[in-house]
Amino acid sequence: MRTVSFLTLGCKVNQYDTQVMRESLKKAGYTLTKDGEKADIYVLNTCTVTSISDRKSRQIIRKIKKQNPQSILIVTGCYAERCPDEILSLDGVDLVLSNKDKSFIDQFLNNLLYHSCISKPSDDIDLHPHITTFNGQTRAIVKIEDGCDSMCSYCIVPYVRGKRIKSRPIDNIIREVSDLARNGYREIVLTGIHLGAYGKDWSYSIDLADVLSEIHKVDGIERIRFSSIEPMDLTEKIIDTVSKLPKCAHHFHIPLQSGSDRILNLMRRSYTASDFEKLIINIRAKIPDVGISSDIMVGFPGETDQDFKATCDLISRIKLSRLHVFRYSLREGTPASKFPDRIPDRISSKRSDEAIELGHRLMIEFYSQMIGQTHQVLIEDTREGKDQLLAGWTSNYARVLVKDADQNDIGYIRKTQIIGIEENHLIGIREREDEKNSV
Repeated sequence: MRTVSFLTLGCKVNQYDTQVMRESLKKAGYTLTKDGEKADIYVLNTCTVTSISDRKSRQIIRKIKKQNPQSILIVTGCYAERCPDEILSLDGVDLVLSNKDKSFIDQFLNNLLYHSCISKPSDDIDLHPHITTFNGQTRAIVKIEDGCDSMCSYCIVPYVRGKRIKSRPIDNIIREVSDLARNGYREIVLTGIHLGAYGKDWSYSIDLADVLSEIHKVDGIERIRFSSIEPMDLTEKIIDTVSKLPKCAHHFHIPLQSGSDRILNLMRRSYTASDFEKLIINIRAKIPDVGISSDIMVGFPGETDQDFKATCDLISRIKLSRLHVFRYSLREGTPASKFPDRIPDRISSKRSDEAIELGHRLMIEFYSQMIGQTHQVLIEDTREGKDQLLAGWTSNYARVLVKDADQNDIGYIRKTQIIGIEENHLIGIREREDEKNSV
């Protein structure tokens, strides 16, 4: 049987979609190789959030065809959704699939190879693909929502993922989480295109907090984490639920984008810098050890030095534990693509470097507060740092290199004493008397 290799760019939703395709093709009889390894068939799941993402996809396409010219190449994902004709015109691309068609990749591939029929359901049928594992990872991503109706002025995502919120029924989520738990997964990461909008498409009252409460009942699951949640969606109910349920990770990734109210307004973000700061203060009052990470965008059209300073000042005040910095990337078709006052690359690059340095200082400050404490660390199958120690994540999303951890600890949550810092990692010692893997 032919072999298939996957390559995935972009967000956790894309990672989940790739796992759906993996299981679909495996069930259809194809043999899966390790991601990126030589194969008869390649599936590239693309991202189009920035122009850099598009360029990476084109580079991968060229590389695949250079290394294995006889292979079949299928391209899907958000870049394929936005520019299908452009991608199909690239040398070596055999098939382009929209995001809606990803779940039927087995039928499309069989049609390409054997000219078999495609029995894809009509578009009005809302299907919820099901996964049972996560490609050997220690944490499993579970997609519970799709679509975004926020329409931020810079963002291409609603145009390629849909502007309608589509929430997954809780019973369907629980079945998937239960299967993952039976297969040994102890941490679940909930994701969606607009995760905090979960349930808003239904007439009855249900939200993300209800999903947390139901997953919390699943035996075998020891930690539940959000991928990212918008500040306007982070309700008191959700914060209280995370603070009260012991399986909920003490970490929120909350995109800020800018600390300038003027820029936030131009971005069409529905909150102010003051709103964001008050939210962080409220979360910390209820969850003192919480880790709070965020995204910011620099170089947005019209961003002045004063606007950028306002962003850095806010980040410093709220003391983020981790910061992701993105330079504005023009996306044709978005309102911001027509805004005047473009920021020169040299200025946006300088601002990016300054913000990254600030984020690193704040991360080290956050890490320093954890020295001497004991934390539960999910040990992953990866070795990092100068001594190549097994690494993992704490509940509040700090990366720890764990001394004395061995292969038998991989996939388990272990009590670990934090003793120091090495570059971007904490250093911890595994406490051997704890073998119960409780959170």
